Amino acid sequence: MRHLLGLLILCAGLTGTGYTLAADETLTVQPTDIPDWFVMDGRLEPVDQGTVSAQTSGRISAITVDVNDVVPAGHLLIEITNTSQTAGQDQAKAAVKAAEARYNDAERQRARLVDLVKKGSVSRREYDSAATEAEAAANVLKQAKAELVQAGENLGYTRIVAPYAGVVSARHISLGETVNPGQLLLSGYAFENMRVVASLPARYLSQLKETTPLQITFPDGQSLTLPQHQLFQFADPASHSFTLRANLPKQETPVWRNGTWVKLAMPLTTKPKLLIPENSVLRQNELSAVYLAEKNGYVLRQVRLGRNYDGRIEILSGLKVGEVIARDAYAVIAAQGGHYAP
Repeated sequence: MRHLLGLLILCAGLTGTGYTLAADETLTVQPTDIPDWFVMDGRLEPVDQGTVSAQTSGRISAITVDVNDVVPAGHLLIEITNTSQTAGQDQAKAAVKAAEARYNDAERQRARLVDLVKKGSVSRREYDSAATEAEAAANVLKQAKAELVQAGENLGYTRIVAPYAGVVSARHISLGETVNPGQLLLSGYAFENMRVVASLPARYLSQLKETTPLQITFPDGQSLTLPQHQLFQFADPASHSFTLRANLPKQETPVWRNGTWVKLAMPLTTKPKLLIPENSVLRQNELSAVYLAEKNGYVLRQVRLGRNYDGRIEILSGLKVGEVIARDAYAVIAAQGGHYAP
């Protein structure tokens, strides 16, 4: 109550005094076109992330990485004992050699009977039997080679390598542990391609166009313009908002980290606003006012303030276009020898 009474006294004391300011000490309230933004909370996430699992059985013999390690593509992550897999490959190689010998012998026999059939020295039935044997030997050889490839794959599964350059985010096994096919080993994500994910309320859908640039601001104050984005075609059933994603530029080192909260701003339709300098506003706790120029002096008028735009404050109500106010409210008080104290 005391603060409100002080403002009323100031208002009464400066009305009708005949005090005038120079032209350069007043300003005429005019609308200004200011770009407006809708700011969302966004979270950084990798485009590529996943978990590698065991594709063969064995005991963990080596783990070369741990959580938070940055690894290049193709880096050895885990080794699994390969005794049975090596034996399986050797067995498959021996089977291929045996199948090759059988096939070569059967093919030579079939080729020898070709001329004999033409001369009538052997029957057609005998030749057909040799041809069938050669075909069966060829199929056995083909199967043996396929089993050799599979044995090589099984042996390769004992060495787990990084599918891409990334960061290890979780480790699910320990050294010496026995694993089976399908068991989770390591989780990680690729840091090169990151994106920001935010929720866009349905009321702003009409203002988001395919070419609308988005602006991302990081916790350290760095800002980037993202020219491309992706808007989901369906809403979240709980929040009734739409998921909005935008890819960040490719990075060579993990500077932008997974899970970081950022601000994602979307430009809105430009609307005229009434903006005045901060010095034009007289503040008294929650009350704000300006000195309005009239014929007999200056009247203290209460106003409702909006956002701050680089030293200029938006007036939501209390002033109209064309009205003249003091550029510096505190200069008016000083010129009248008044005293203002919150």
